[in-house]
Amino acid sequence: MESTYGDRVHEQLTTRGEELRRAIGDTVKRGGVLIIPAFAIERTQELLFELTKLIDSNQVPKVDVYLDSPLAIKASDIMVQYPQYYNQGTMERFKTGNDVFSFPELHRTLSRDESKSINEAPWPKVIIAGSGMMNGGRILHHLVRYLSDPKSTVLIIGYQAAGTLGRRLYTGEKNVDVLDQRINVRAKIASIGAYSAHADQKQLVNWIRTAEKLPGQIYCTHGEESASAALASRLSEELGVHADVPRFEQTLTI
Repeated sequence: MESTYGDRVHEQLTTRGEELRRAIGDTVKRGGVLIIPAFAIERTQELLFELTKLIDSNQVPKVDVYLDSPLAIKASDIMVQYPQYYNQGTMERFKTGNDVFSFPELHRTLSRDESKSINEAPWPKVIIAGSGMMNGGRILHHLVRYLSDPKSTVLIIGYQAAGTLGRRLYTGEKNVDVLDQRINVRAKIASIGAYSAHADQKQLVNWIRTAEKLPGQIYCTHGEESASAALASRLSEELGVHADVPRFEQTLTI
């Protein structure tokens, strides 16, 4: 089983909207730029859905939001075409004629020239761009421009793998290289774990707990060594199952 977040627990799903509201409000109050690195498929649409609800209910200040990801824009257009797959709450919103992934303040910058025009847009503003781990894509150009600004915020909403720029920012590095430029990190770095597509430690343990019959052997994979080891230990102690982390070059027969 996977163990990406085998050593941590996310915030509650019910609180992630409040965390997003606070990040927007605080950044707008400082007159800065809120930069959100996001994976183009599913993560961005979840984020847009939350933003739509916050803006429609006047829970955040009116602020221009730029979706600067061609893939995310095209994926959102496809998802709007298939409302039959929405959950009940989203379906009810869709049936009343409300937008699901859009609001008047949203600007979709599909072309390169449209993306560049964000630089001239007045502050404060929100920019959503890929890639989610900040190891490529249009997000890098925005980081070069705003990462050294103390009024701005980088809001991390997804897993940041070791060795990526996103991980270096997440762990608090104050000097990073972006597009061959050395940047002093003065922007606020914040994170919301509840947007992650990966289950946390508690959810992973509960998933095994609900099995009709506990497995005789569990191998914790797809995670950094410390996270995999933490989950294996928790599974063994709490459920009494034999859990282990495969070693490098170890061969297992299943």
